[in-house]
Amino acid sequence: MRVGWDATHGEFTIEDYYYFSKLKTCAKKEGINIDEVRTFSKLADYDIIVFNYPEQHFKEEEIDQIEGWLKDGKRVIFATYYNNHDGVTKTINQVLQKIDTGITINNDVIVDSKNNFSNDEFFPIAKFNDLTLVIPCSASVSAEGAEVLVKGLSTAKTMPEGNEPVFAVRKKMGDGELIVLGTCVFWDNYSLYVERNRDFALWLLKR
Repeated sequence: MRVGWDATHGEFTIEDYYYFSKLKTCAKKEGINIDEVRTFSKLADYDIIVFNYPEQHFKEEEIDQIEGWLKDGKRVIFATYYNNHDGVTKTINQVLQKIDTGITINNDVIVDSKNNFSNDEFFPIAKFNDLTLVIPCSASVSAEGAEVLVKGLSTAKTMPEGNEPVFAVRKKMGDGELIVLGTCVFWDNYSLYVERNRDFALWLLKR
């Protein structure tokens, strides 16, 4: 399985040793090759495409290419952060709206004062199937016609309140699938080996 990790929109990249060396190493052990890609069109060569905290806006022709990749059967992953830091949520939402996904990342943060890691409400416990995860500093994701992958426990809420504490969704798009994550730090060097985050990260990078 070949994973293309975009580096054309100011992302935190897989080659950032401080944040993502552990993810690259454990993925390689599982037979997953992750390449940092610095030419946008070359992302077409990959089965899974990751946009991890893109700070720079996407051009119209790039959005069209993303839509085409989805139709052709690729998995496209977008990961953001809470409270629209650096305008990343807005940047991703523009792509999601342009290709009519029905998915919106909200300008909020999911917290849980009762079920969390290290007594920190910004590190809420969540579930992916039967796996327990810790999903830090996440915005909530609202979606129509999409599968909820990761949701907070009954004690989770958003600040400001009003949105469902959904961390991640998946939607079928053409022959491919789109995955939108409310945070980009659940699989960094600090969170990867907390609870079962590693297993969820590897699941995202496999098909």
